[in-house]
Amino acid sequence: MVLTLGAAGHEGTTLDYTVIVHLRDGGAPLTARIQVVTTPPVATRNKVKRPRFVGWRVKALPVKGVLPPASVLTRAASLLYLESPTAGLIPREGGMRFGKRFCRLWQAQTPSSVGAFVYLVEVAPDLLALSYLSASLPEGDIASLEMHLDSVSLGPNPAPAEDGMVLLATLRKWGALVEPEGATLETELIN
Repeated sequence: MVLTLGAAGHEGTTLDYTVIVHLRDGGAPLTARIQVVTTPPVATRNKVKRPRFVGWRVKALPVKGVLPPASVLTRAASLLYLESPTAGLIPREGGMRFGKRFCRLWQAQTPSSVGAFVYLVEVAPDLLALSYLSASLPEGDIASLEMHLDSVSLGPNPAPAEDGMVLLATLRKWGALVEPEGATLETELIN
């Protein structure tokens, strides 16, 4: 994963997000826009199998002429998902529309003591992306964070990202910070 603040061409799948951050100091919330752009597939020496994974870049986009702090960009990058369905993800009825594309809805199980709601959408067959996240963070200067997927543009042959499940690893890390060993995962629905 590469974090960049500059603009680049669109060669792959593009996911545009709005990020709203509430700091622990109680100041006004920060609003940021980020763009996740997949890069060409990771090259391998295997001449028989095609490369399965792509990389991704996370770019900060200015809001009212101001770029978000690097800490917000880094935190948002640790909350992304672009991978196939896996254990801990539950399909839900319904879905969401992004332009002309209707995407099936999934939900992630989160550690019971971590205040988080995580929804994903199926942007391509067998490929999920983070759609909505609302979380209270257990550490650092960021108290809570929301991420909303605003738009999806699929490149040719959309593929999972090499670090595509970083969101699930982050949720497990948060759970380990605030929960006793052996705590359960739960799924809460937003009505």
